[in-house]
Amino acid sequence: MIFYKNKTGLITGASSGIGRQMSLDLAQRGTRPVLLARRKDRLEELADEIKKTFGIDAVVIEKDLNEPGAAAWLYSHLKEQQIEIDILINNAGFGFKGRFLKGDAATYRNMTDLNVSVLTELTYFFLPDMLSKKTGGILNVASMAAMSPVPYFAVYAATKSYVSSFGCALWHEMKGTGVNISTLCPGPVRTEFFIVAGAKEGDAPERTVQTAREVSKIGLDALAANTMLVPTSASLKFLSKVSSVIPLKTNMKVAASFMKESDV
Repeated sequence: MIFYKNKTGLITGASSGIGRQMSLDLAQRGTRPVLLARRKDRLEELADEIKKTFGIDAVVIEKDLNEPGAAAWLYSHLKEQQIEIDILINNAGFGFKGRFLKGDAATYRNMTDLNVSVLTELTYFFLPDMLSKKTGGILNVASMAAMSPVPYFAVYAATKSYVSSFGCALWHEMKGTGVNISTLCPGPVRTEFFIVAGAKEGDAPERTVQTAREVSKIGLDALAANTMLVPTSASLKFLSKVSSVIPLKTNMKVAASFMKESDV
């Protein structure tokens, strides 16, 4: 795909799941990946795989984006290395499943910082360079949880609602500039995410679970086409439409049932 040919793409949360798959898929499409995550060993394994499979030298950056000033540091670091970012994949994020008071304040602070503040700062730092070249793109990974408040996933859903709102507004602002903005809204994906969040195998019906490969292709195709908001399956597209007309309390009741909280 021409949009990705001979570009450099930064992928946050690249060590596993959707981020890992998008790194591979970007390389397949001709983009040099800049791999960022906390787990250097996994990043190096991924870089080796990219080199062997696609003949592209990926850049590995071990960094915890929850560290104060991490986004600014990253932008300056890449400038010093003379690495220009053409495509930004804001994928890093995590959630917590359970009653709000079962979590702890530090977890919620880190979650909102990473899912909201860091994503915003990275966009702020890297977008001007894309605008100056009149080309490039930013893919923000939100969630179908952004479409409605989700009991027992309250903070995570709220952060992803921000990502969706921010991404759609930015898409409008960037019209005619040559810079594409897309917001990806997957449902359950077969990754480590739900393990980290505290969910159990079987919490989501098997028929609703997608693979990282499916979600990655949909997201990258959508960014190239400058699609504003991207539910990742036909059923999720239907849900996104009906959620706007169903009463809020009904939406939340359905969402709460889906989360299968056992101690309501």
